[in-house]
Amino acid sequence: MNLNEEKPGVKKDNFGHDPMDMKQARAFDDTASKVFAPIYPVIARQILDRPGISGGIALDAGSGPAHLSLALAQESDLKIFAYDASPMMLAVAYEHITEAELVRRVIPVLGDIHDIPFEDNSIDLIVSRGSWFFWDNLDLAFKEMYRVLTPGGMAYVGGGFGNAKLKEEIHAAMAKKDPDFSKGVSNRMMRNNPDRIKKELEKAEIRTYELIQDESGFWLIIRK
Repeated sequence: MNLNEEKPGVKKDNFGHDPMDMKQARAFDDTASKVFAPIYPVIARQILDRPGISGGIALDAGSGPAHLSLALAQESDLKIFAYDASPMMLAVAYEHITEAELVRRVIPVLGDIHDIPFEDNSIDLIVSRGSWFFWDNLDLAFKEMYRVLTPGGMAYVGGGFGNAKLKEEIHAAMAKKDPDFSKGVSNRMMRNNPDRIKKELEKAEIRTYELIQDESGFWLIIRK
């Protein structure tokens, strides 16, 4: 994909259909907007505080309603592609982008993490919160991210709530909506544990990385 295009092309998922309908997309967004809202500026700041990140092109992989994309745009000079497999989710994301008056800075793109429609060495920063738990093939996703990263670029991928206080508050709020929420989070964290991530990175032949496991969550940093 030519990053200078004002309206980049989109790409259907491998099954040719939207994995989420509009009702589901709006329900997801309602929770993200009302319960999870405080975490996105915190996570954006944690990402941007990493050395070497100031501007350029970013990709938010599995962006959903684009809350993290918008937080990054508001805290930096990055141009951000909000990348997701669901057209309905991207439609909701565009509403938020328009409301924030960031249509030239945050651009929705439809596609699959296992087949990213961008050129080699074209993305300075890749971010993803909460999506890697649902990727079918982690090593292929890692290979694709590494392929599109610019030399010196960084990927910041994983899951978390920003800090211990926010985690406690969100778990308490979500328990009222879904009594199994905390159990689900724990199960996903156990599935994408450090041992598995290291094995998938080895399969992807990626050697330069860092794993963070602290109150911010569990995150993988890949540098190229």
